[in-house]
Amino acid sequence: MAYMSPAGADGLLFAKTAIEFTSLARIAEQNKMVAVSVHLYTMAIEIAFKSLALRAGATLDDCEKAGHNITKLFALIERFGVKIPEMLDRKLNDPKSFKTRLLGTRYTVFNPKDVITYHKNYFEMLAEILEIPCQRPLKFAGGNALSELDSLVAALKKP
Repeated sequence: MAYMSPAGADGLLFAKTAIEFTSLARIAEQNKMVAVSVHLYTMAIEIAFKSLALRAGATLDDCEKAGHNITKLFALIERFGVKIPEMLDRKLNDPKSFKTRLLGTRYTVFNPKDVITYHKNYFEMLAEILEIPCQRPLKFAGGNALSELDSLVAALKKP
């Protein structure tokens, strides 16, 4: 049996949590609950990237130091030789926008000049984040992250 560091195990737990938040966000999105879906997607994005960082070799302290700053989180991941795909970097690597999506959708009082960027493909972006290659890649029941996410959404929607 291969040894897995505590941080690697936490990385798997974070990935599971990101998958659950993504599935709930998809259901909220399908029910036209935009603020709820954006908030859940943003939390899932942060958790998925922290999962990637942990599975790449970062520690929980490293992730805590990166906080909610997406640029610091990307730098942490890349410090371990993992490349963030250009499209994800371009769309998500904006600390102010990320913080506004994370906090501006959760708390009703925020600066009205802040713009909350909405991406129509959060679901697919999260699948891509979960599939980024690293030292401890994830394996998915359906063969890929998108299939696993779709299956969980369907299961959660069953009465």
